[in-house]
Amino acid sequence: MRRWRIPLIWLLAALLCGGIILKTPVATDLTLFVPRADPVAELLLEQLRSGPTTRLILIGLTGDAESERAAVSRRLAESLRASNSFVRIANGADALPETELQTLFAHRYLLSPTVSPERFTPDALRAALRQRLRELQSPLAAVQKRWLPADPTGELLTLLKRWQGEIREPAKRLGVWFSPNGDRALLLAETGAAGYDLAGQRHAVMAIRAAFAKVAAGTTVALQMSGPGVIATLAEDTVRAEAELLSILATLGIMLILVLVYRSARTVWIGALPMLAALLAGAAAVDLLFGKMYALTLAFSMTLLGETLDYPTYLFSHRQAGETVWDTLRGLWPTLRLCAATTLLGCLAMIAPDVPGLSQLGVFTIAGIIAAVTTTRWLLPVLLPPDWRPARVIGAGIWMDTLLKPRPWRALAVGVGGLLVLLALLIKAPPVWEDDIAALSPVPRELLRLDQELRSGLGAPEVGQLIAVTAPDAETALQQSEIVAAWLDARQQEGLLAGYEAAARYLPSQQTQRQRQAHLPDLEALTANLARAAEGLPFQPGLFTPFLDAIAAARTAPPVQPEDWRGTLLGTRIGILLFPGERGWTALLPLSGVKNPQWLAANLPSSQATHAFYLDLRAETNRLVSGFRATALQRLTWGVVLIVAVVWMGLRSWRGVIAALTPVTVALIFTVAVLLSLGERLSLFHLVSLLLVLGIGVDYGLFFSRPAADPVQRRQTLHALLVCCGSALTVFGMLATSELPALRAIGLTVSIGVAASFSTALVMARPILIRMG
Repeated sequence: MRRWRIPLIWLLAALLCGGIILKTPVATDLTLFVPRADPVAELLLEQLRSGPTTRLILIGLTGDAESERAAVSRRLAESLRASNSFVRIANGADALPETELQTLFAHRYLLSPTVSPERFTPDALRAALRQRLRELQSPLAAVQKRWLPADPTGELLTLLKRWQGEIREPAKRLGVWFSPNGDRALLLAETGAAGYDLAGQRHAVMAIRAAFAKVAAGTTVALQMSGPGVIATLAEDTVRAEAELLSILATLGIMLILVLVYRSARTVWIGALPMLAALLAGAAAVDLLFGKMYALTLAFSMTLLGETLDYPTYLFSHRQAGETVWDTLRGLWPTLRLCAATTLLGCLAMIAPDVPGLSQLGVFTIAGIIAAVTTTRWLLPVLLPPDWRPARVIGAGIWMDTLLKPRPWRALAVGVGGLLVLLALLIKAPPVWEDDIAALSPVPRELLRLDQELRSGLGAPEVGQLIAVTAPDAETALQQSEIVAAWLDARQQEGLLAGYEAAARYLPSQQTQRQRQAHLPDLEALTANLARAAEGLPFQPGLFTPFLDAIAAARTAPPVQPEDWRGTLLGTRIGILLFPGERGWTALLPLSGVKNPQWLAANLPSSQATHAFYLDLRAETNRLVSGFRATALQRLTWGVVLIVAVVWMGLRSWRGVIAALTPVTVALIFTVAVLLSLGERLSLFHLVSLLLVLGIGVDYGLFFSRPAADPVQRRQTLHALLVCCGSALTVFGMLATSELPALRAIGLTVSIGVAASFSTALVMARPILIRMG
C-alpha cells in the first residue's frame, strides 16, 4: 500500500491541476509584454487595449458593379445597425434611432458649435432661410420639411455631421463611401466591446460576416475586414492553431526518439510523466496567480517538452546492471538537483511585476521544472521495477571514448574563438535590440497592408496617435479638451494633421453650453430679426413659431451632462472618449494623418488642473520595452551571480564551477553572434530564450564535468546528453519553423544555443577540470 501512496498523491494533484486548467481563459494581448512603469505607461496600455481606435472595424466591399457594391453597403449598414454589438455603423448615409434623434434635436442649441450672437442677426437668418429653400429642392427635402419649422438655422444638420465624425470623410458615390479609385465600398463599424474583449470582438466579426452573407446573396461582392478586433481574433486563432500543431509534432518527434534509442515502449509513457506534470503544474500556477493564460504562454509551453524530457533521459541512459532504479537516481540526484536549481534561478529574471506577460512565462517555467524534477525523483522509481533497464540502448559504445578524450588544445581553441567573437561584436557594435513589439505580431503582412489601405480610404484615426487629457472631474476634462481641440483646429489648418475626434465635439462642457445660452437672443429681438429675414421669402406667417419657442426654452434649459446620454448610442460613443478611472477622468482625442508628432507632443497645451499627454503608442511602447530590457539585463546579471553561488555550494570547488560554467558562457557568445549574422535583432523573447540556453548549457556543463573515472559512466553521460540535445533540437527546431515571430525567435535561439552548449561543454568541460586539478 505504501508503494502506491506517491502515485496516488501525484494522480490527485494532476487531476486538481487539470480541473483548474479547464476553467482558465486564454488571452492574446501582446501589450501584456509591455512594461507598466509609470502613470503614462498605464494610460498608454489602457489605450492599446481598450482605446476608441481599438473598437473600430474597417470594412471594404469589392467585386461586382459599383451600383451593387453601393446597394450591399446600404443593406449591410441597415442590418448591422439592428445589432446590439455596435455603437455606430457609418457608410456615408448614417442614421440615428428616432428617440436619440429627438433627444439630439431637443438639445441642439446647447450642443451646436455654430451657435453665436451673429447666428441670429437678420442677415445670418436670411442666409439660413435661403439655404433651407435650396435644400427643399435637393435630396434633403424630406429631412428639411420635417425639421424646418423648429430649426431654420439647421443646427440639427450640423450635429448630424458631427455625429459622423470630424475625421476626414471618404469620397462618396451613389450616396455611400467609396475608396478614391472607386473599386471598394467602405464602411466603418464601432463595436461596443473593448478592444481587449476578444469574445466581444469575435462576436462582432461573426455578426458582420453573417449579415454580409445575407445581404450579398446573389451578388459577387466580396467582404474585406480589418482593424484591431479583426487582427486580434486572427492572432488568437493563429497562435492556438500553431501551438496545437507544433505541440503534436514535437510530442510525436520525442516519442519517436525514445522508441528508437531505448527500444522500449515503457520509456515513452514513463518519460511523458515529468512532461505532463510540468505542463499541468505550470498552467495551474499561472491560473492561480494571474487568473488567465496568455496565448503566447500556451505556445511557450512547448519549450518545457524539450527541457523536462532531460530528467528521465538521464535516468534511462545511466541505468546499469547491479544497481536499482533508486540507486541510479541517488547517484544522479546531486547533479540533477543542481541543474534544476540553476534553471530556476535563470527563470527568476523573467518575473517582473511591470510585465505580466513575461512574468507568466517565468512562473510557468518555474512551476513546470519543479514538478518535472519532483516526478522524476520520487514517482518514476515507484512505477519502475527495481532492476528495470531499457532492453537495448542504441548508440552507446566504445566509439564514444574518442569524443570523450580530453583534448586541451581544442578547449583552448574554442575559448579563444569565443573571445575573438566577443571582441568582434564589441568593435563592430551591430544593431542588437528589437524594441518594436509590433515586430512580434503573428498577423500576416497582407492583412496589415489591407488595414492600411482601408484606414487610408476611410480617413480613420491611426491606432498609434492620440492625445489623452486627465482631470479630476468630467467638466474639467471637457474644458481642457476644448482648449486642446481649438489648438488642434489651428494645427489642422496648418496641415500638421488631417483630423481628430473628441468627446467635446458631441458633448461640450457646461461652461461652453452656458456661453451658448448667453448668445441666444430674447424672444422680442429674435421675432423682429426673423421677420426682417423672412421678408420676400415664400414662407407662411407663423411657420417658425416652434423655432421661437425652442430658443426661449433653450435659454433656461439645464446644461446637458454625460449622465443624460446614458444607455444610448450617443452616450456609448461619448463614454468611449470620456470616462472615469483611478486617476480621475480621462478625455481622449484620437488623431488622424499626423505629420509631425514630435512637434505636436512638445507644444501641447496644458493647465495646472489637468495633464495632457501626447501618446505615440508605438514610440512610447518601444521606449518602455527598451527601459525594461535594461532592467531585465541587470536582473539577469544578479541571476548569473546566484547561479555561480549555487553551483559552488553544490560542488564546493571553484575548479568545478569554472569547468561547468565556462562552456555555456562561450556558447551564449556564439549564439548571439550567429543570431546577429542571420539578421536577427534581439527582442524580449530572444532574451527569454537565452535564459533557457543558460539553464540547458549549465546542465550540460555539470554533467560533462562530473568526476566520473569509470569509462562506462562517462559513456552513459554522453549518451544521455546526446538524447537530451536531440530532443531539444527536435522541439525547438520545430518552433524555429513557426510563422509566429515570437515562437520563431524562441525556437531559433534555443536551437542554436543547445547545439553550441553541447559542443562547448563536450570540448571544454573535462579539459578545464583536469588542467585545473
